[in-house]
Amino acid sequence: MADLLVAHSLHLALDPQAAAERKPHPPLGTLVTAAELEREGHDVAVYDGTFGRPEDFEQALAGHRPRKVAILADPHNISQKMCLSVWREAALVMVGAARGMGADVLVAGPDVSDHPDLYRGGVGRDEADPGITVVEGEHDTAVAAWAKGDPVSPGRRVRSNLAGLPFPAWSRAPMDRYAAAWRAAHGHWELNVSTARGCPYRCNWCAKPTWGRRYTVRPADEVWAEIMELRERYRPDRLWFTDDIFAIQRPWLARYAELAASDPMPFRCLSRADLLTDPEAVKELARAGAVEVWLGAESGSDAVLNAMDKDGTVDEIRTATRLLRKNGIRTGFFLQLGYPGERYEDVMSTVRMVRDLRPDEIGVSVSYPLPGTVFWDRVMAGRSAADAASARWAGSMENRVLFASPLNQGCYDAAREVMRAEHALARFAAKPTWRGAARVPWHLGRWPAERMRLLWGGTS
Repeated sequence: MADLLVAHSLHLALDPQAAAERKPHPPLGTLVTAAELEREGHDVAVYDGTFGRPEDFEQALAGHRPRKVAILADPHNISQKMCLSVWREAALVMVGAARGMGADVLVAGPDVSDHPDLYRGGVGRDEADPGITVVEGEHDTAVAAWAKGDPVSPGRRVRSNLAGLPFPAWSRAPMDRYAAAWRAAHGHWELNVSTARGCPYRCNWCAKPTWGRRYTVRPADEVWAEIMELRERYRPDRLWFTDDIFAIQRPWLARYAELAASDPMPFRCLSRADLLTDPEAVKELARAGAVEVWLGAESGSDAVLNAMDKDGTVDEIRTATRLLRKNGIRTGFFLQLGYPGERYEDVMSTVRMVRDLRPDEIGVSVSYPLPGTVFWDRVMAGRSAADAASARWAGSMENRVLFASPLNQGCYDAAREVMRAEHALARFAAKPTWRGAARVPWHLGRWPAERMRLLWGGTS
C-alpha cells in the first residue's frame, strides 16, 4: 500500500501509429515529481501505463489503495503536448476510477491547462467535484503542496529555478521494457533527459500551456551528473533531449561540451535554424555529442514563416543544414502544411526544399491548432466552446485538417506522400540498406500517382 499514487495518462496502445514506431520513452515529468515527493518523505507509488491500457490503472489502485492520486500528463512528451483526445479520455477514465475508490485526485498537464473545466467535474457530474484538484501550468510545487494537505492556489505557475531538481525516479518505471522495445526495433536504446523548461520564441502556432514563454535551464553540471548516473545504471546507447529548444544559451552549451569532451554521450535534440548559422555553435554541438538535430523548418516559403511569426528564413534553414552535415550531425525537418495564407506555390516550395536539402529525416503534418495561440484564435473564431474543445486529433499522426484551410485535404496528403517518397528514395540512393531496399518498391509504386495528384492540387 502507498499513501500517494503518481500516474500519467499516456498508453501507447491507444495511439497505434505511435506504438508502431516503437520509440517509447519513460514518463519524465511523472518520474521527476515522484522523486520530489520521495525526497520530502512521502510514501509514493508510480503507475507507468506506457505499455498497458487505462483499465490496468484500476489494478494499480486496488493494489496500492492510495489516499491521494496525481494524474500528470507529461509536458516533456511531444504527443502529450499535442493534447490528443485519446489522452484526455484516458485521463478522465483514470480520474473516475480513482474517485470511485474514494481517493482525492490532482490532475495536471497541457490539456488540463487548456481546458481545466473539463477536468474539474470528473466523470458524470454537472458541477465541480471538491475531491478533484486541477492544476494549470507547471505542476511540481502544486503537487508538493497538495500532497502535504496544503491548499493549492489557483492560476498558472512556473518554476523559476531548476537547480537541485532531483533525478527522475527511474527505478519506478519498467526500464528493461523500454530498453527491450528500442533495441528490438532499432538496435539501440534511447533515453530521455530534460535540460530546460520553456521556450522564449513567439511562433504563433506553438502552444505553451505548461511553461509559457519563459526559459529556465538546469545547471550543466547537474545535467551531466544525471547522465553519468544513467550510463552507470542503465547503459543507454544515446539520449533524447526533450527541451523545446536545446542549448539556447551558448555559455551553457560550452560548459556542457567541456564536461562531455572526454567521453561524450550521443544525443538527439530540437533546435532552430537561426541558432545554427554560426559555424562555431554547430562545432560546439558536435563536441557535446550531438548526432541528430531536428529543426523546426516548418515551410520552404518565407511568406509562410513570416505568417507564423517564426522569426527565421529559408536561407537560415539551408545554412544550418549545410553546417550540421559538415560537422557529421544528421538533420531532421519538422514540416507543416496548410497554415492560413499558404498558397499552392508555398506547398511546392516546401516540397522542393526537402528535395534540394535532403535532410536525413522528415516529419510532415498539417498545421494543428492548440488553445492559447494566435493560430487557434484565428481559425476557431466563431465556433462554440464545445466545438472548439473537440477540435483535436485522436492519434498523433491523424493529420486531419481541423479548420477552414487554404487548400484541400487531398493536396496536403499528396504533398506529404510525395515528400516521404522522394526523401526515402534519395536516402536509399545515397546509402543503400536492406531496410531501405524493402521500402523502395512501395515508394516507387506510390510516387507517380501522388505526384500527379499534387500537380492537380489534390483533386485528381
